[in-house]
Amino acid sequence: MARDRRDPAFLNDDNDGIISTPGIPFCSSKDRNALLSFKASIISDPNNVLADWRASHYNCCDWTGVTCDGATGRVVRLNLNSQHLKGTLNGGLSGLSFLQVLILMENDFHGSIPASFGAFSRLQRLCLAENPSLSGSIPETFGRLKNLQLMDLYSNSLSGPLPSSFGMMSSLRNIHLSGNKFSGPIPPSFGLLSNLYNADLSNNRFSGHIPDGFAFNLTSLMFLGLGENEIIGLPKDMRNLTSLLLIDLSNNPLMTGDSVEGIATAPQISQIDMHSCNISGHFPAWVSRLPQPKWVNDEVTPSLNLANNAISGRIPSSLGNLINLELLNLEQNRLTGSIPPSLGKLQNLWRFNVSYNNLSGRIPQVSPFTTFDKSSYQPGNPGLCGVPLTPCK
Repeated sequence: MARDRRDPAFLNDDNDGIISTPGIPFCSSKDRNALLSFKASIISDPNNVLADWRASHYNCCDWTGVTCDGATGRVVRLNLNSQHLKGTLNGGLSGLSFLQVLILMENDFHGSIPASFGAFSRLQRLCLAENPSLSGSIPETFGRLKNLQLMDLYSNSLSGPLPSSFGMMSSLRNIHLSGNKFSGPIPPSFGLLSNLYNADLSNNRFSGHIPDGFAFNLTSLMFLGLGENEIIGLPKDMRNLTSLLLIDLSNNPLMTGDSVEGIATAPQISQIDMHSCNISGHFPAWVSRLPQPKWVNDEVTPSLNLANNAISGRIPSSLGNLINLELLNLEQNRLTGSIPPSLGKLQNLWRFNVSYNNLSGRIPQVSPFTTFDKSSYQPGNPGLCGVPLTPCK
């Protein structure tokens, strides 16, 4: 995926994009009361991070984790990251009507996300990740968060379908929902997120066929993580995903390669992971039609991973036309026949694996195939020969 969502730059005060005026602020009574209501729902504060959150300490702009705007005195940032706070998310916190950044990740909040959080009309960054007991669904009211750019909700216990209002969060650029229990189909409104750059929906229970509407307006999407769900197919036409570089579909019950043939229509697609997808039948024909963009983003290694499926028959010689490939993993399938000599055109390849198949014949006796370790070819494939294996008879 894109830059690690746990990168401190996402949370650093100087890099979170808030708009504030320098000065010596004095907080409003409304914001003070909202913060005190939040504190009232905390039952454990092992680091005493909220010790200075007291009514007698009148200026809440001086409280730990609180940042105010110098001109208005309104709270614009609340950052209590990794403080092991235990309690619930008090809906009264939504009284912070000027809040732009809310970071409460790596704590021990339980219960659900209050629907009133949809009132954070100025919020740009919402980070509630790694609160393992945080449960319930994403409120429908989140559709009001028109300025939200980053949503970090990974590694919680959130569940249910995504709200139909999801696509109304028109400023969203990064969504991280992995490691929850979300279920049901991806809503068609998701396809309205025209500013979306990075979407990690992996390790959930999303199911069904990704709707055609998903592919219409996601023109900024570069990284799409759908691994470890129950998805069975993609739109047939993905040509409007003009920025898409990486898609991860691993560990989904695709059953057939034809169910995702739309991937070949995405004009910049460079990295595809479809390992462990129960794909059977012959080698997916669309793979040979994949585009070979001249420029590849530095964050993406051009690769194709079809390992641990049940693909049978021969490796198509047209695979040699994918000249940008750097990683090709076909291990643990039911492939037969020889490795086509045309694969010798893959001169950028630095990782290759066809082990645990039933291939035979001469390995292409050109670099890089003669430089790969024996583990690229065996175990399995008892009929293969040539460097780096035994000489052919």
